[in-house]
Amino acid sequence: MASAGYLAVPGTASAGERSRYLKAAAGMAGLSLALLGIGLGALIAPYATSEPAILAADATPKLLVEDLRPQEEGSNQVAASSGNASSVAPLTLKLDAPAQTAQAQPEAASGTETSETQTASTQITDELLGADMAPGMAEPATPVTPERITRTVAVGRGDTLMGVLVGKGAVREDAHMAIAAMRSHYDPRKLRAGQELELTFEEWPREADTTANADEEAPSNTLLSMAIKTDVDRQVAVHRMADGTYKGEEIVTELKTGFVQAKATIDSSLFLAANDAGIPPAITVELIRMYSYDIDFQREIRVGDSFEVFFARDYDENGVAVREGQVLYAAMTVGGKKRQLWRFDPGDGNWDYFDQNGQSMKKFLMKTPIDGARISSNFGRRKHPILGYTKLHSGTDFAAPTGTPIYAAGDGTVEMARRYGGYGNYVRIRHANGYKTAYAHMNGYARGIKEGRRVKQGQVIGYVGTTGRSTGPHLHYEVMVNGKKTNPLKIRVPTGRKLAKAELKKFAAAQQDINLKMAAAPELTKVAKADIAE
Repeated sequence: MASAGYLAVPGTASAGERSRYLKAAAGMAGLSLALLGIGLGALIAPYATSEPAILAADATPKLLVEDLRPQEEGSNQVAASSGNASSVAPLTLKLDAPAQTAQAQPEAASGTETSETQTASTQITDELLGADMAPGMAEPATPVTPERITRTVAVGRGDTLMGVLVGKGAVREDAHMAIAAMRSHYDPRKLRAGQELELTFEEWPREADTTANADEEAPSNTLLSMAIKTDVDRQVAVHRMADGTYKGEEIVTELKTGFVQAKATIDSSLFLAANDAGIPPAITVELIRMYSYDIDFQREIRVGDSFEVFFARDYDENGVAVREGQVLYAAMTVGGKKRQLWRFDPGDGNWDYFDQNGQSMKKFLMKTPIDGARISSNFGRRKHPILGYTKLHSGTDFAAPTGTPIYAAGDGTVEMARRYGGYGNYVRIRHANGYKTAYAHMNGYARGIKEGRRVKQGQVIGYVGTTGRSTGPHLHYEVMVNGKKTNPLKIRVPTGRKLAKAELKKFAAAQQDINLKMAAAPELTKVAKADIAE
Protein backbone atom coordinates (compact mmCIF):
# COMPACT_ATOMS: atom_id res chain seq x y z
CA MET A 1 0.00 0.00 0.00
CA ALA A 2 1.42 3.37 -0.94
CA SER A 3 0.92 6.54 0.98
CA ALA A 4 1.26 10.14 -0.37
CA GLY A 5 4.62 10.57 -2.09
CA TYR A 6 5.74 6.96 -1.40
CA LEU A 7 5.81 3.67 -3.28
CA ALA A 8 6.11 0.58 -1.00
CA VAL A 9 6.60 -3.05 -2.09
CA PRO A 10 5.29 -5.55 0.52
CA GLY A 11 7.32 -8.69 1.01
CA THR A 12 4.31 -11.08 0.83
CA ALA A 13 2.75 -9.94 -2.45
CA SER A 14 1.93 -12.43 -5.21
CA ALA A 15 4.23 -12.98 -8.16
CA GLY A 16 2.16 -10.83 -10.53
CA GLU A 17 1.86 -8.02 -8.09
CA ARG A 18 5.53 -8.27 -7.28
CA SER A 19 6.31 -7.99 -10.98
CA ARG A 20 4.16 -4.88 -11.40
CA TYR A 21 5.71 -3.29 -8.34
CA LEU A 22 9.21 -4.04 -9.57
CA LYS A 23 8.44 -2.46 -12.94
CA ALA A 24 7.13 0.65 -11.21
CA ALA A 25 10.21 0.78 -9.03
CA ALA A 26 12.42 0.50 -12.10
CA GLY A 27 10.56 3.38 -13.71
CA MET A 28 11.03 5.50 -10.65
CA ALA A 29 14.72 4.62 -10.60
CA GLY A 30 15.04 5.77 -14.21
CA LEU A 31 13.32 9.01 -13.31
CA SER A 32 15.77 9.51 -10.44
CA LEU A 33 18.72 8.96 -12.78
CA ALA A 34 17.31 11.50 -15.22
CA LEU A 35 16.92 14.06 -12.45
CA LEU A 36 20.43 13.30 -11.28
CA GLY A 37 21.69 14.00 -14.81
CA ILE A 38 19.97 17.40 -14.73
CA GLY A 39 21.75 18.25 -11.50
CA LEU A 40 25.14 17.22 -12.87
CA GLY A 41 24.49 19.21 -16.04
CA ALA A 42 23.81 22.33 -14.00
CA LEU A 43 27.05 21.71 -12.09
CA ILE A 44 29.31 21.60 -15.16
CA ALA A 45 27.38 24.11 -17.30
CA PRO A 46 29.61 27.14 -16.44
CA TYR A 47 32.60 25.34 -17.99
CA ALA A 48 30.91 24.37 -21.25
CA THR A 49 31.91 26.11 -24.49
CA SER A 50 28.31 26.97 -25.34
CA GLU A 51 26.12 29.40 -23.40
CA PRO A 52 24.22 27.33 -20.77
CA ALA A 53 20.67 27.83 -19.56
CA ILE A 54 21.23 28.70 -15.87
CA LEU A 55 19.01 27.26 -13.18
CA ALA A 56 19.17 29.04 -9.88
CA ALA A 57 19.51 26.78 -6.87
CA ASP A 58 16.28 28.04 -5.36
CA ALA A 59 14.35 27.09 -8.50
CA THR A 60 15.84 23.59 -9.02
CA PRO A 61 13.83 20.47 -8.01
CA LYS A 62 15.57 18.34 -5.35
CA LEU A 63 15.61 14.55 -5.44
CA LEU A 64 15.68 12.83 -2.09
CA VAL A 65 16.56 9.09 -2.02
CA GLU A 66 15.82 7.12 1.14
CA ASP A 67 16.55 3.48 1.97
CA LEU A 68 13.98 2.38 4.54
CA ARG A 69 15.85 -0.32 6.33
CA PRO A 70 14.04 -2.90 8.63
CA GLN A 71 13.08 -1.25 11.90
CA GLU A 72 13.24 -2.61 15.35
CA GLU A 73 10.24 -4.39 16.75
CA GLY A 74 7.61 -1.98 17.89
CA SER A 75 8.29 0.49 15.16
CA ASN A 76 5.65 1.89 12.82
CA GLN A 77 6.94 0.17 9.73
CA VAL A 78 4.49 -1.65 7.53
CA ALA A 79 4.20 -5.26 8.81
CA ALA A 80 4.37 -8.23 6.48
CA SER A 81 1.02 -9.90 6.00
CA SER A 82 2.60 -13.38 5.90
CA GLY A 83 4.64 -15.16 8.50
CA ASN A 84 7.89 -15.36 6.44
CA ALA A 85 11.00 -14.62 8.49
CA SER A 86 12.58 -12.51 5.75
CA SER A 87 11.19 -9.27 4.43
CA VAL A 88 12.07 -6.90 1.55
CA ALA A 89 13.25 -3.46 2.69
CA PRO A 90 10.93 -0.87 1.17
CA LEU A 91 12.49 1.61 -1.39
CA THR A 92 11.15 5.14 -0.97
CA LEU A 93 11.56 7.89 -3.62
CA LYS A 94 10.45 11.44 -2.96
CA LEU A 95 10.45 14.53 -5.27
CA ASP A 96 10.67 17.64 -3.10
CA ALA A 97 10.25 21.32 -4.10
CA PRO A 98 13.03 23.70 -2.92
CA ALA A 99 10.62 25.83 -0.90
CA GLN A 100 9.80 22.81 1.22
CA THR A 101 13.40 21.90 2.09
CA ALA A 102 13.28 23.47 5.54
CA GLN A 103 9.70 22.38 6.14
CA ALA A 104 8.56 19.18 7.85
CA GLN A 105 7.91 16.38 5.30
CA PRO A 106 4.57 14.56 5.14
CA GLU A 107 4.41 11.58 7.40
CA ALA A 108 5.04 8.22 5.69
CA ALA A 109 2.95 5.16 6.31
CA SER A 110 5.97 3.46 7.85
CA GLY A 111 6.92 6.39 10.14
CA THR A 112 8.49 9.92 10.27
CA GLU A 113 11.73 10.86 8.54
CA THR A 114 14.63 11.47 10.93
CA SER A 115 16.46 14.79 11.11
CA GLU A 116 19.75 13.08 10.11
CA THR A 117 18.16 11.86 6.90
CA GLN A 118 16.89 15.37 6.05
CA THR A 119 20.32 16.92 6.57
CA ALA A 120 22.07 14.30 4.48
CA SER A 121 19.63 14.60 1.60
CA THR A 122 19.86 18.40 1.56
CA GLN A 123 23.68 18.27 1.49
CA ILE A 124 23.67 15.80 -1.40
CA THR A 125 21.27 17.98 -3.36
CA ASP A 126 23.35 21.17 -2.85
CA GLU A 127 26.53 19.44 -3.95
CA LEU A 128 24.90 18.00 -7.05
CA LEU A 129 23.22 21.21 -8.18
CA GLY A 130 26.01 23.68 -7.23
CA ALA A 131 23.74 26.08 -5.38
CA ASP A 132 26.69 28.22 -4.19
CA MET A 133 27.71 28.94 -7.81
CA ALA A 134 24.33 30.03 -9.06
CA PRO A 135 24.51 33.71 -7.96
CA GLY A 136 27.84 34.32 -9.75
CA MET A 137 26.56 32.59 -12.87
CA ALA A 138 23.53 34.86 -12.98
CA GLU A 139 25.52 38.15 -13.02
CA PRO A 140 25.82 39.56 -16.58
CA ALA A 141 29.17 40.95 -17.83
CA THR A 142 29.39 44.77 -17.99
CA PRO A 143 29.91 45.91 -21.63
CA VAL A 144 33.06 47.99 -22.35
CA THR A 145 32.41 51.15 -24.38
CA PRO A 146 34.78 53.89 -25.66
CA GLU A 147 34.93 57.33 -24.05
CA ARG A 148 35.03 60.72 -25.82
CA ILE A 149 38.02 62.64 -24.41
CA THR A 150 39.27 66.14 -25.36
CA ARG A 151 42.70 67.35 -24.32
CA THR A 152 44.89 70.39 -25.09
CA VAL A 153 48.48 69.66 -26.13
CA ALA A 154 51.31 72.23 -26.30
CA VAL A 155 53.74 71.81 -29.20
CA GLY A 156 57.32 71.38 -28.01
CA ARG A 157 60.57 72.41 -29.65
CA GLY A 158 61.35 70.13 -32.60
CA ASP A 159 57.89 68.51 -32.60
CA THR A 160 56.05 67.70 -35.82
CA LEU A 161 52.28 67.53 -36.18
CA MET A 162 52.48 63.84 -37.12
CA GLY A 163 54.64 63.11 -34.08
CA VAL A 164 52.27 64.92 -31.73
CA LEU A 165 49.16 63.13 -33.04
CA VAL A 166 50.70 59.64 -32.99
CA GLY A 167 52.31 60.30 -29.62
CA LYS A 168 48.90 61.11 -28.14
CA GLY A 169 47.32 57.87 -29.38
CA ALA A 170 46.14 58.54 -32.96
CA VAL A 171 46.49 55.79 -35.55
CA ARG A 172 49.14 56.81 -38.09
CA GLU A 173 46.72 56.47 -41.00
CA ASP A 174 44.16 58.73 -39.27
CA ALA A 175 46.87 61.29 -38.45
CA HIS A 176 48.04 61.34 -42.07
CA MET A 177 44.49 61.94 -43.41
CA ALA A 178 43.80 64.64 -40.80
CA ILE A 179 47.01 66.53 -41.67
CA ALA A 180 46.18 66.30 -45.39
CA ALA A 181 42.74 67.81 -44.69
CA MET A 182 44.40 70.69 -42.78
CA ARG A 183 46.87 71.64 -45.54
CA SER A 184 44.30 73.54 -47.62
CA HIS A 185 43.82 75.97 -44.72
CA TYR A 186 47.12 75.88 -42.81
CA ASP A 187 50.65 74.69 -43.57
CA PRO A 188 51.68 72.26 -40.77
CA ARG A 189 55.32 73.28 -41.34
CA LYS A 190 54.47 76.66 -39.79
CA LEU A 191 53.78 74.96 -36.47
CA ARG A 192 55.86 76.62 -33.76
CA ALA A 193 56.84 75.65 -30.22
CA GLY A 194 54.24 76.85 -27.74
CA GLN A 195 51.26 76.60 -30.09
CA GLU A 196 48.38 74.56 -28.68
CA LEU A 197 46.38 71.77 -30.33
CA GLU A 198 42.94 70.74 -29.13
CA LEU A 199 42.54 67.00 -29.80
CA THR A 200 39.39 64.89 -29.35
CA PHE A 201 39.66 61.08 -29.26
CA GLU A 202 37.31 58.16 -28.90
CA GLU A 203 39.34 56.13 -26.40
CA TRP A 204 38.88 52.59 -25.08
CA PRO A 205 39.43 52.45 -21.30
CA ARG A 206 42.14 50.11 -20.02
CA GLU A 207 41.33 48.49 -16.68
CA ALA A 208 44.05 47.37 -14.30
CA ASP A 209 44.97 43.81 -15.24
CA THR A 210 47.65 41.72 -13.57
CA THR A 211 47.03 38.64 -15.72
CA ALA A 212 48.67 37.67 -18.97
CA ASN A 213 46.04 39.72 -20.83
CA ALA A 214 47.73 42.89 -19.58
CA ASP A 215 50.51 42.34 -22.15
CA GLU A 216 48.08 42.30 -25.05
CA GLU A 217 47.97 45.35 -27.33
CA ALA A 218 45.39 47.95 -26.26
CA PRO A 219 42.54 48.77 -28.68
CA SER A 220 43.31 51.64 -31.09
CA ASN A 221 41.98 55.12 -30.33
CA THR A 222 40.04 57.07 -32.96
CA LEU A 223 40.96 60.69 -33.71
CA LEU A 224 37.63 62.54 -33.95
CA SER A 225 38.87 66.12 -34.38
CA MET A 226 41.79 68.52 -33.97
CA ALA A 227 41.91 72.33 -33.92
CA ILE A 228 44.69 74.91 -33.87
CA LYS A 229 44.50 78.68 -33.44
CA THR A 230 46.39 80.33 -36.31
CA ASP A 231 45.63 83.94 -35.32
CA VAL A 232 43.73 85.82 -32.63
CA ASP A 233 40.61 85.65 -34.80
CA ARG A 234 41.21 82.47 -36.80
CA GLN A 235 41.12 78.76 -36.04
CA VAL A 236 41.60 75.76 -38.32
CA ALA A 237 39.60 72.66 -37.37
CA VAL A 238 39.57 69.12 -38.81
CA HIS A 239 36.69 66.70 -38.15
CA ARG A 240 36.27 62.97 -38.84
CA MET A 241 33.33 62.23 -41.15
CA ALA A 242 30.92 59.26 -41.02
CA ASP A 243 32.82 57.44 -43.79
CA GLY A 244 36.14 57.65 -41.87
CA THR A 245 37.62 60.52 -43.93
CA TYR A 246 38.56 63.95 -42.55
CA LYS A 247 37.41 67.44 -43.53
CA GLY A 248 39.10 70.73 -42.65
CA GLU A 249 37.65 74.21 -42.24
CA GLU A 250 38.78 77.68 -41.17
CA ILE A 251 36.69 79.36 -38.49
CA VAL A 252 36.89 83.17 -38.37
CA THR A 253 35.77 84.95 -35.20
CA GLU A 254 34.41 88.45 -35.64
CA LEU A 255 36.33 90.95 -33.51
CA LYS A 256 35.16 94.36 -32.37
CA THR A 257 37.44 97.32 -33.08
CA GLY A 258 37.88 100.10 -30.55
CA PHE A 259 40.31 102.97 -30.10
CA VAL A 260 42.72 103.87 -27.29
CA GLN A 261 44.85 106.93 -26.61
CA ALA A 262 47.74 107.32 -24.19
CA LYS A 263 50.07 110.10 -23.06
CA ALA A 264 53.27 110.05 -21.03
CA THR A 265 56.15 112.24 -19.91
CA ILE A 266 59.64 110.82 -20.24
CA ASP A 267 61.49 110.60 -16.93
CA SER A 268 64.15 108.10 -18.00
CA SER A 269 63.56 106.51 -21.42
CA LEU A 270 60.87 106.37 -24.05
CA PHE A 271 60.35 102.61 -23.57
CA LEU A 272 59.90 102.87 -19.80
CA ALA A 273 57.54 105.82 -20.14
CA ALA A 274 55.45 103.97 -22.76
CA ASN A 275 55.30 100.84 -20.59
CA ASP A 276 54.15 102.80 -17.55
CA ALA A 277 51.46 104.47 -19.68
CA GLY A 278 50.09 101.06 -20.71
CA ILE A 279 51.25 101.29 -24.32
CA PRO A 280 52.00 97.84 -25.87
CA PRO A 281 55.60 97.29 -27.10
CA ALA A 282 54.45 96.90 -30.73
CA ILE A 283 52.91 100.39 -30.65
CA THR A 284 56.05 101.84 -29.06
CA VAL A 285 58.22 100.34 -31.81
CA GLU A 286 55.92 101.81 -34.47
CA LEU A 287 56.08 105.21 -32.74
CA ILE A 288 59.88 105.17 -32.89
CA ARG A 289 59.82 104.11 -36.53
CA MET A 290 57.46 107.00 -37.40
CA TYR A 291 59.92 109.57 -36.04
CA SER A 292 63.20 107.79 -36.80
CA TYR A 293 63.66 109.92 -39.96
CA ASP A 294 63.56 113.19 -38.01
CA ILE A 295 64.56 112.48 -34.38
CA ASP A 296 67.76 110.91 -33.06
CA PHE A 297 66.42 108.91 -30.11
CA GLN A 298 69.93 108.32 -28.77
CA ARG A 299 71.03 111.96 -28.47
CA GLU A 300 68.02 114.26 -28.73
CA ILE A 301 65.58 112.79 -26.16
CA ARG A 302 65.70 114.57 -22.79
CA VAL A 303 63.95 114.20 -19.43
CA GLY A 304 60.70 116.15 -19.57
CA ASP A 305 60.00 115.44 -23.24
CA SER A 306 56.55 113.95 -23.85
CA PHE A 307 54.54 111.99 -26.38
CA GLU A 308 51.00 110.81 -27.12
CA VAL A 309 49.63 108.12 -29.39
CA PHE A 310 46.16 107.13 -30.65
CA PHE A 311 45.69 103.62 -32.04
CA ALA A 312 43.09 100.98 -32.88
CA ARG A 313 42.62 97.84 -30.78
CA ASP A 314 40.66 94.64 -31.47
CA TYR A 315 38.55 92.93 -28.77
CA ASP A 316 37.06 89.43 -28.63
CA GLU A 317 33.46 88.54 -27.71
CA ASN A 318 34.36 88.82 -24.00
CA GLY A 319 35.71 92.35 -24.37
CA VAL A 320 39.33 91.25 -23.93
CA ALA A 321 41.95 93.07 -26.03
CA VAL A 322 43.56 90.51 -28.37
CA ARG A 323 45.37 92.57 -31.01
CA GLU A 324 46.71 96.07 -31.54
CA GLY A 325 45.73 97.83 -34.73
CA GLN A 326 47.06 100.78 -36.70
CA VAL A 327 48.52 103.95 -35.20
CA LEU A 328 46.23 106.73 -36.46
CA TYR A 329 47.85 109.70 -34.74
CA ALA A 330 51.02 110.46 -32.77
CA ALA A 331 52.74 113.53 -31.39
CA MET A 332 56.21 114.00 -29.88
CA THR A 333 57.41 117.05 -28.03
CA VAL A 334 61.22 117.10 -28.05
CA GLY A 335 63.19 120.14 -26.90
CA GLY A 336 59.98 122.15 -26.72
CA LYS A 337 59.06 121.46 -30.38
CA LYS A 338 55.88 119.46 -31.04
CA ARG A 339 55.76 117.19 -34.08
CA GLN A 340 52.33 115.77 -35.04
CA LEU A 341 51.63 112.99 -37.52
CA TRP A 342 48.36 111.55 -38.94
CA ARG A 343 47.98 108.33 -40.88
CA PHE A 344 46.54 108.99 -44.35
CA ASP A 345 46.04 107.12 -47.64
CA PRO A 346 45.73 109.52 -50.60
CA GLY A 347 43.72 106.90 -52.46
CA ASP A 348 46.44 105.09 -54.40
CA GLY A 349 47.13 102.53 -51.67
CA ASN A 350 50.43 104.17 -50.61
CA TRP A 351 49.51 105.28 -47.08
CA ASP A 352 51.98 107.22 -44.97
CA TYR A 353 52.24 109.52 -41.93
CA PHE A 354 51.87 113.21 -42.76
CA ASP A 355 52.32 116.36 -40.70
CA GLN A 356 49.74 119.17 -40.52
CA ASN A 357 51.03 120.62 -43.82
CA GLY A 358 50.64 117.37 -45.76
CA GLN A 359 54.37 116.62 -45.76
CA SER A 360 55.41 113.01 -45.26
CA MET A 361 57.84 112.44 -42.43
CA LYS A 362 59.33 109.58 -44.35
CA LYS A 363 62.73 110.37 -45.80
CA PHE A 364 64.97 108.67 -48.27
CA LEU A 365 67.08 107.06 -45.53
CA MET A 366 66.48 106.45 -41.82
CA LYS A 367 68.78 108.26 -39.39
CA THR A 368 69.07 105.23 -37.07
CA PRO A 369 68.38 101.75 -38.51
CA ILE A 370 68.10 100.14 -35.06
CA ASP A 371 65.83 100.51 -32.02
CA GLY A 372 66.88 101.12 -28.41
CA ALA A 373 70.61 101.44 -29.07
CA ARG A 374 73.12 104.06 -27.89
CA ILE A 375 75.88 105.57 -29.97
CA SER A 376 79.16 104.09 -28.77
CA SER A 377 81.42 105.61 -31.46
CA ASN A 378 80.93 108.45 -33.96
CA PHE A 379 82.17 108.95 -37.50
CA GLY A 380 85.77 110.33 -37.70
CA ARG A 381 89.40 109.61 -36.88
CA ARG A 382 90.09 107.62 -33.71
CA LYS A 383 92.51 105.16 -32.15
CA HIS A 384 91.37 101.71 -33.16
CA PRO A 385 90.62 99.62 -30.02
CA ILE A 386 92.13 96.45 -31.51
CA LEU A 387 94.74 97.59 -34.05
CA GLY A 388 96.08 100.24 -31.64
CA TYR A 389 96.71 103.05 -34.14
CA THR A 390 94.67 106.04 -35.28
CA LYS A 391 92.59 105.66 -38.41
CA LEU A 392 89.30 106.84 -39.89
CA HIS A 393 86.24 105.32 -38.30
CA SER A 394 84.07 105.32 -41.41
CA GLY A 395 80.69 104.89 -39.77
CA THR A 396 78.61 105.17 -36.60
CA ASP A 397 78.55 102.43 -33.96
CA PHE A 398 75.31 101.62 -32.12
CA ALA A 399 75.83 99.47 -29.01
CA ALA A 400 72.95 97.04 -28.41
CA PRO A 401 72.39 93.53 -27.04
CA THR A 402 73.15 90.57 -29.28
CA GLY A 403 70.12 89.67 -31.39
CA THR A 404 68.65 93.21 -31.61
CA PRO A 405 66.97 93.60 -35.04
CA ILE A 406 68.68 95.74 -37.69
CA TYR A 407 66.54 97.51 -40.34
CA ALA A 408 67.22 98.45 -43.94
CA ALA A 409 67.68 102.24 -43.91
CA GLY A 410 65.87 102.58 -47.23
CA ASP A 411 64.43 100.76 -50.23
CA GLY A 412 67.05 99.04 -52.37
CA THR A 413 68.80 95.88 -53.52
CA VAL A 414 71.15 93.70 -51.43
CA GLU A 415 74.57 93.99 -53.04
CA MET A 416 76.52 91.90 -50.51
CA ALA A 417 75.43 89.48 -47.77
CA ARG A 418 78.44 87.48 -46.56
CA ARG A 419 81.47 87.55 -44.29
CA TYR A 420 83.76 90.43 -45.21
CA GLY A 421 87.16 90.57 -43.48
CA GLY A 422 87.27 92.59 -40.25
CA TYR A 423 83.60 93.59 -40.75
CA GLY A 424 82.51 90.04 -39.92
CA ASN A 425 78.99 89.23 -41.13
CA TYR A 426 78.25 92.08 -43.50
CA VAL A 427 75.35 93.42 -45.62
CA ARG A 428 75.53 96.22 -48.18
CA ILE A 429 72.43 97.68 -49.85
CA ARG A 430 72.37 99.73 -53.06
CA HIS A 431 69.77 102.54 -53.06
CA ALA A 432 68.73 105.05 -55.73
CA ASN A 433 70.68 108.20 -56.73
CA GLY A 434 74.14 106.74 -55.91
CA TYR A 435 73.45 105.97 -52.22
CA LYS A 436 74.60 102.81 -50.46
CA THR A 437 74.39 101.67 -46.82
CA ALA A 438 76.44 99.02 -45.02
CA TYR A 439 75.85 97.00 -41.81
CA ALA A 440 78.71 95.10 -40.09
CA HIS A 441 79.57 92.75 -37.18
CA MET A 442 76.12 91.12 -37.38
CA ASN A 443 75.34 87.99 -35.44
CA GLY A 444 73.32 86.59 -38.36
CA TYR A 445 71.14 87.42 -41.35
CA ALA A 446 67.35 87.64 -41.46
CA ARG A 447 65.45 85.02 -43.45
CA GLY A 448 65.63 85.61 -47.20
CA ILE A 449 68.45 88.16 -47.11
CA LYS A 450 70.88 87.31 -49.89
CA GLU A 451 72.63 89.04 -52.77
CA GLY A 452 70.27 90.36 -55.45
CA ARG A 453 67.18 90.43 -53.14
CA ARG A 454 65.01 93.59 -53.04
CA VAL A 455 64.32 95.03 -49.57
CA LYS A 456 61.93 97.69 -48.24
CA GLN A 457 62.78 100.51 -45.86
CA GLY A 458 62.37 99.32 -42.27
CA GLN A 459 62.62 95.61 -43.20
CA VAL A 460 64.70 93.47 -40.82
CA ILE A 461 67.91 92.40 -42.57
CA GLY A 462 69.94 90.99 -39.68
CA TYR A 463 70.73 91.01 -35.96
CA VAL A 464 73.33 92.70 -33.77
CA GLY A 465 76.43 90.64 -33.01
CA THR A 466 80.18 90.91 -32.47
CA THR A 467 81.71 89.10 -35.46
CA GLY A 468 84.96 90.25 -37.14
CA ARG A 469 87.23 92.80 -35.41
CA SER A 470 84.86 93.78 -32.61
CA THR A 471 85.22 94.29 -28.85
CA GLY A 472 81.51 93.79 -28.06
CA PRO A 473 78.03 93.47 -29.59
CA HIS A 474 77.18 96.52 -31.73
CA LEU A 475 76.12 97.64 -35.21
CA HIS A 476 78.65 99.42 -37.39
CA TYR A 477 76.58 101.52 -39.83
CA GLU A 478 77.98 103.26 -42.93
CA VAL A 479 76.52 105.52 -45.63
CA MET A 480 78.24 105.96 -49.00
CA VAL A 481 77.32 108.66 -51.55
CA ASN A 482 78.75 108.02 -55.02
CA GLY A 483 81.42 105.75 -53.46
CA LYS A 484 82.46 108.18 -50.68
CA LYS A 485 81.84 107.30 -47.03
CA THR A 486 79.82 110.02 -45.25
CA ASN A 487 78.75 110.73 -41.66
CA PRO A 488 75.31 109.01 -41.35
CA LEU A 489 74.10 111.51 -38.73
CA LYS A 490 74.87 114.64 -40.77
CA ILE A 491 73.83 113.59 -44.23
CA ARG A 492 70.95 115.52 -45.75
CA VAL A 493 68.69 113.17 -47.68
CA PRO A 494 65.60 113.91 -49.78
CA THR A 495 62.29 114.09 -47.94
CA GLY A 496 59.23 112.02 -48.74
CA ARG A 497 55.98 112.80 -50.48
CA LYS A 498 54.20 116.18 -50.36
CA LEU A 499 50.40 116.06 -50.81
CA ALA A 500 48.95 117.94 -53.78
CA LYS A 501 46.18 120.55 -53.42
CA ALA A 502 43.34 118.09 -54.19
CA GLU A 503 44.81 115.54 -51.76
CA LEU A 504 45.08 118.15 -49.00
CA LYS A 505 41.25 118.49 -48.87
CA LYS A 506 40.87 114.75 -48.30
CA PHE A 507 43.67 114.87 -45.73
CA ALA A 508 41.89 117.66 -43.80
CA ALA A 509 38.70 115.53 -43.66
CA ALA A 510 40.72 112.53 -42.45
CA GLN A 511 42.33 114.66 -39.72
CA GLN A 512 38.91 115.82 -38.49
CA ASP A 513 37.58 112.25 -38.37
CA ILE A 514 40.60 111.05 -36.36
CA ASN A 515 40.30 113.98 -33.95
CA LEU A 516 36.61 113.17 -33.31
CA LYS A 517 37.46 109.54 -32.57
CA MET A 518 40.17 110.63 -30.14
CA ALA A 519 37.70 112.81 -28.26
CA ALA A 520 35.42 109.80 -27.69
CA ALA A 521 38.13 107.22 -26.94
CA PRO A 522 39.19 106.15 -23.42
CA GLU A 523 42.51 107.57 -22.27
CA LEU A 524 45.30 105.62 -20.60
CA THR A 525 47.04 108.77 -19.40
CA LYS A 526 49.78 108.11 -16.87
CA VAL A 527 52.98 110.02 -16.17
CA ALA A 528 56.03 107.79 -16.03
CA LYS A 529 57.61 107.64 -12.56
CA ALA A 530 60.77 105.67 -13.32
CA ASP A 531 63.97 106.89 -11.67
CA ILE A 532 66.40 108.82 -13.84
CA ALA A 533 69.57 106.89 -14.57
CA GLU A 534 72.65 108.84 -13.47
